[in-house]
Amino acid sequence: MAGAPRAHAQPTAPALPLDDVIRQALAGNAGLRGAKAGVDETSAHVDAARAARFPRVSVSESWQRGDQPVFVFSTLLASRRFAATNFAIDQLNHPDALGAFHATTAIEQLLFDGGTRRATVDAARAQQRMADSGVREAAQAIAAAVSDAYGQLLSAQSLRRAARGALDAGREDLARATRRRDTGLATEADVLALAVHVADMEQRVIQADGQAAVARAQINRMSGAPIDRVFEALEPDAAADAPLAPLTDLLTEAEAGRPELARAAAARDAANAMRRGAASAFLPKVAAQAALDITGTRLTDRASAWLVGGEVRWSLALAGAERAQLRAAAAAVARASAEADDARQQVAADVVAATERLRSAQARQAVGRAAVEQARESQRIVRDRYEAGLAPVNDVLRAAAALLDADAQRTAALVDALTARAHLNRALGRTP
Repeated sequence: MAGAPRAHAQPTAPALPLDDVIRQALAGNAGLRGAKAGVDETSAHVDAARAARFPRVSVSESWQRGDQPVFVFSTLLASRRFAATNFAIDQLNHPDALGAFHATTAIEQLLFDGGTRRATVDAARAQQRMADSGVREAAQAIAAAVSDAYGQLLSAQSLRRAARGALDAGREDLARATRRRDTGLATEADVLALAVHVADMEQRVIQADGQAAVARAQINRMSGAPIDRVFEALEPDAAADAPLAPLTDLLTEAEAGRPELARAAAARDAANAMRRGAASAFLPKVAAQAALDITGTRLTDRASAWLVGGEVRWSLALAGAERAQLRAAAAAVARASAEADDARQQVAADVVAATERLRSAQARQAVGRAAVEQARESQRIVRDRYEAGLAPVNDVLRAAAALLDADAQRTAALVDALTARAHLNRALGRTP
């Protein structure tokens, strides 16, 4: 028991501050890359919707052959090859087979559609804003999740350090108790109690190593790094915590910066655009058209013709489908507005919760540091008294347990402050 087991040997690993770990996660996270690709997708949809405002051109080239009378008559007429002999009754009824090349170039410009195209473009732009907000929201969620995992790593490292220190002290106490027992100054029960304490500390060291490995794996997964990458977390400087602004200022900042609110507002705009699009179904569509037709019986010998015109289309369902769609769109607007109001209330609650959690953690940090110093000094005194035969072994064990508890409370306050700061940044909509 006097020597440290080899399983406790730790490889040398670089120490990474939280800010560096968050930057790595934002650069390498696969889910965030997917969200950014979604922004590109919605941007393409905006371009496609905007393109509907411009003329549409269609070009076709075809070849047909047959002796169908109407086909032969129209082909000869369109290719300017109609002759007087083609008026013969027998020739009209039983024409010879004829091949025809037919090329058409047409252009159509929608002049008026009741606002359908504008509504479609506005809806696509709102979807793009929603995707942009989704990227910011995903980045903030990743930063908060990485901070949580980083806090777990800090807790595991602190637990290991405390357990390692208690293990070293316990081994010294065990060796001391063994010597005292051999000289008749201590009992076998004292030796056994300290041996159990040493075994418990060894188990805690192993447990802390496992917790640290799990926390690192979570961070590596979110960062897109090798899952077995080893690094150490650095405790932030408690004195570097900036004081909190008044709650009203924080709520104002959250109103302006929280991506959930921007996404809810964009969803409401999209619903309004869809409602305008549904209303446009009651109005006619007006289009201008032009076409160039080139027809001939040979590929290199053809005649051309042109055609221009306009069209008014007005199509309504007798069963009231357009009215039903308009009611659905109005309900969607009401739903989006209610969701935006709920999101605003949730943001305010998030800010209050994160603020109070941070204040509590900051207040507990100073108490925790003082408690550790007091517990460490108390342990030193008790161990000296035990060495002098003035204190029982139970006092030694209680002092060791008190030091572990005090260090655990200090670490918990430190980790709570770190994660609360990260969640407050998320609640305020601050971009990592």
